[in-house]
Amino acid sequence: MLVPALQELNTLLETRSATAPDEADAKRAEELNGHLRDFLIPRALDLESPLLVVILGSTGSGKSSLFNAIAGEELSQVGVLRPTTRKAHALIHPNSGLPPAIDRLVEEDAVEVIRHESGLENLVVVDAPDFDSIEASNRLLARRLLEAADLIIFVTTDTRYADDIPWTILARARDRGVPLLTLVNRLPKRPDDRQKVLHDYRRLLDEGQLEGLGSAPIEVVGVELGDLDLAISGLGKHSVGPVLESLRRLVVNDEERRDLVRGSLLNALAELPRSVGAIVADIEEESRLRAALLELAAEAYEAHRSKIDERIDRGTFLRSEVLREWQDFVGANRVARVISDGVGKVAATIRSAFRPGPPPPAPEVRDAAFADLIALVAAEADRAASETAGSWARDPYGADALARQPELWGASPNLATELRENLSTWGTRITREIMEVGEKRRGLAKAASLGVNVVGTGVILAVFAQTGGLTGAEAGIAAVTAVVNQALLDAIFGEANVARFVARAREALDEIILAALTDDEARFESALGLSAESKGLAERLRRAAAEVAEAGK
Repeated sequence: MLVPALQELNTLLETRSATAPDEADAKRAEELNGHLRDFLIPRALDLESPLLVVILGSTGSGKSSLFNAIAGEELSQVGVLRPTTRKAHALIHPNSGLPPAIDRLVEEDAVEVIRHESGLENLVVVDAPDFDSIEASNRLLARRLLEAADLIIFVTTDTRYADDIPWTILARARDRGVPLLTLVNRLPKRPDDRQKVLHDYRRLLDEGQLEGLGSAPIEVVGVELGDLDLAISGLGKHSVGPVLESLRRLVVNDEERRDLVRGSLLNALAELPRSVGAIVADIEEESRLRAALLELAAEAYEAHRSKIDERIDRGTFLRSEVLREWQDFVGANRVARVISDGVGKVAATIRSAFRPGPPPPAPEVRDAAFADLIALVAAEADRAASETAGSWARDPYGADALARQPELWGASPNLATELRENLSTWGTRITREIMEVGEKRRGLAKAASLGVNVVGTGVILAVFAQTGGLTGAEAGIAAVTAVVNQALLDAIFGEANVARFVARAREALDEIILAALTDDEARFESALGLSAESKGLAERLRRAAAEVAEAGK
């Protein structure tokens, strides 16, 4: 059960690294995932695979000199000034295989494998790049090797052992529970001075920098300044004897090697929930911040949706010339006589009204009304977007999203086009329903067929400017048009039928506008980087870590 649980956690961490909102969070998840991929899963599958020993240290600390001392030959270039593109070197006995992590790095051309008789069977020693290299790829490779190691040999010097960067590496080594052997290079020649440095370093290990960060064993070895074997460009064998002896014991003593591997694996498993917990905490904090930002967007868009509703109810968004053209048509032509002549003469009135004169302006009025509505919605969406962006700009998380997508300061350029298409479909549906009503009510059949566009436009304008939203004291063009238009529809359909018809049309229009604003608002959620895959990720990570901990007992 352990391996499937680790593989599930591996998948979830891949999702996190791919969906994290910033580079630092993605890197943290990828680093932990590399630990699973390169160490935990391979080790859980095979405790007998070759032991991976990684030599880590800062520039010029003596890593390559130690590597050459272990090999007994000059196999790695030595010097303070290194080529910034150098690969890691892996020393391995010709009869030994490669750990999966090294296999993968060889495929990436990041590690050069040196098969040599001086290599130790079932043990691979890697001279890693400097973890403080000016080359980012070198630093990344050093961190990857740290996450894959069964044993770390940390090389530092008498003047650099207290630097901040080495302690970051040491802290991570202790976090993941990997055994650590430290070699302090270039110690003073006087015994008292040497002991002072080593004592101070052990004090930092035991009481200071690494307090409470795991329980993996740490061994410290000191090397005097100038103790070198110039023939191999390596450290003197006498000084590094304890290191060589420790490695040889792991080769000849199968049980000791298995104990180290098993202990390293168990320590790493025990630490895993804490590392996953830190990532989960990041995700939950992001969710809290994201929810607060999205609430700002929701409030802004809801406020401007209400303004659109109010303007539609009162018809005040429609241009006066649009309303006047329709009012002139309805009021000046004999169609207006329907109001006084009665429903029985509707067909004859419309027929006689439309034959002699120019065609009714229904399509033009409808298009103009749609254009006015689109302009209204686009303007309010633009204000909602601007207000949301203004609020987000005061928040670091929101400001970062705006920097990636500055177009969020205004409405989507696609809003008007999509809204126009949806309104056209809505208008066609109204016309179709009018024809259906006409077919069901024989007295309206001719009227509906002869004036379907006129009646349809009348219904649309009734939705946009309803008499229920106006008072008799309002003598504006919208009020007058609404009253005359309503009277015409009542004469054709009957007052109750008109109310139901217009209510259904208004509901459909509200859905169209809501969808347009929802789509525009959704851009803000997208800008925060929340994908479908990342929803619920915190809880899934927490559950997967618990399953790993249970399976690793």
